Amino acid sequence: MAKQPIKKTNNNKLIVGGVTLAIVIALVIALLAGGSSDSTSSQSTKAPINDEPVSAGENQPVEVVGDALEALPESGTDPAIGLVAPTINGHTFDGSNLSVTPGDGKPYMVVFLAHWCPHCNREVPRLIEWQASGAIPADLQIIGVSTAVASDRPNYPPSQWVVDKAWPWPVIADSEAMDAANAYGVSGFPFFTIVGADGKVKVRASGEIEIDQLSQIVNAALAN
Repeated sequence: MAKQPIKKTNNNKLIVGGVTLAIVIALVIALLAGGSSDSTSSQSTKAPINDEPVSAGENQPVEVVGDALEALPESGTDPAIGLVAPTINGHTFDGSNLSVTPGDGKPYMVVFLAHWCPHCNREVPRLIEWQASGAIPADLQIIGVSTAVASDRPNYPPSQWVVDKAWPWPVIADSEAMDAANAYGVSGFPFFTIVGADGKVKVRASGEIEIDQLSQIVNAALAN
């Protein structure tokens, strides 16, 4: 009879020990699972979302996701044709989020402009006239990028310049380091990049382009 309490006590210890061990195992499994989840998310290739508020400004932070394109050469074959264009996560002059996201099923025309550039000042009215003619493909997403900002040059600030020029499309304000322009291999102003619905670069061009020629370039690029 004297042994029964001892046996009960041992059973209780075994039970408590078993429960403790189970809890420890469960915690280890949970920690491992959590670590695995963090590892997976850190390797994600999705473009980060701009959640941080940004103040108004002539230059804004720009995040480039993907490989930058080589600069457009003065002559010869463009090495960027057929490559996936990088994503640009940026902001408008007032700080609102605005992105160019190649591969989202929509074709893009990204127009890089400098407020002081005389060629840009002559090209913007042509683009507006092109829109008024109804010749722009309905699904083409046109986004301007204000870059190479210089406070000591004409038509500063660019936020007012685009208003004065009656620019009708959204505008990303490039960073001071010109991250967006560098990512697209901008070699002069104005600079055009046509990105297909598949996210690949179809054509790049720099300089003033007449409306008829512009329509031909865009239509041929989107047909490929």
